[in-house]
Amino acid sequence: MKIVIDSNVFISSFFWGGHPREVFERVINGFDELYITDEIIAEITSVMNNSKFNANSIEIEDYVKIIEKYSKKIVSKNVSKTISRDKNDDKILQCGLDGNVDFIVTGDKDLLVLKEYETIKIIKPKDYLDAC
Repeated sequence: MKIVIDSNVFISSFFWGGHPREVFERVINGFDELYITDEIIAEITSVMNNSKFNANSIEIEDYVKIIEKYSKKIVSKNVSKTISRDKNDDKILQCGLDGNVDFIVTGDKDLLVLKEYETIKIIKPKDYLDAC
């Protein structure tokens, strides 16, 4: 499957594991193709550097390198219209469109409420794992 993983799923994967980590492990094990943009990487890095997580900067850098190693980075097109209830989520939807992906895997309610965008299904990590 071709997928976009939302920043919140990457962060959950890193700090807590569970279904988010299982989704990312599918990518690492070659079952899925992951698409990402520099904007998504920047968001992941920014959030993980938040003091509430108390994360080590070297661990964060290593995690981001792993994400980049197993991703197909695409150049994001400028989004001219707001698609999601939260315009900050539009970069995820645009990445999905640009990568012609099958699924966006997220825990974000502003994206989940859409259920589908164009031909892309938007689902939670557990639901994605169940669908595979």
